[in-house]
This record gives sequence, C-alpha cells and structure tokens, in this order.
Amino acid sequence: MKDIEILKLDVRGLNHPEPLERSVQLMKQLHDTNCMHLHIHRYPQPLLMIAKRHGFRFEALENSKGEWHILFTKNQNLDLKAILQELGDV
Repeated sequence: MKDIEILKLDVRGLNHPEPLERSVQLMKQLHDTNCMHLHIHRYPQPLLMIAKRHGFRFEALENSKGEWHILFTKNQNLDLKAILQELGDV
C-alpha cells in the first residue's frame, strides 16, 4: 500500500445527491496508482452501479457504527480487502 495514494472522501450526513456527485467527481481522478476511500452513512447502491459500469473495482465494509467504508480503484492488482483492514475500524 505504500506506493498507492488514497484519496479520502467523507460524505456522511450529506443529503442526496451531494454524496453521489462528490464521489463521481473524485472517481474521475482515479488511475492505477491511487484509490478512493469513501466514508458514507448508508450503502450507496446507485454509486456502485455507476462504478461497475465504468470499470472500477470496489470493496465495501460496514463498520460497527453502521457506516460504510468503500474503496474504489482502476488498479486490477490491489488487494482492497487488505487496504480496508489497514485503515482501521471498518
């Protein structure tokens, strides 16, 4: 993970459609040497469908507070589960 830049986006508590808009905007900056860590208050099904349609890989985990941590990347070799575990309480 030391060579991968993690772009963080915390959209907890924001009203629709702001979390989706901010997430899509940051996704446009993703390439093979970075990933996006999204912290959100609910499971973002529409965003995940958009990500999949555009060829992004993602891994989602719900933490003990009911919040979601989701990593998005274009890098096919990243172990997203391992990165989420390194990030802490997810």
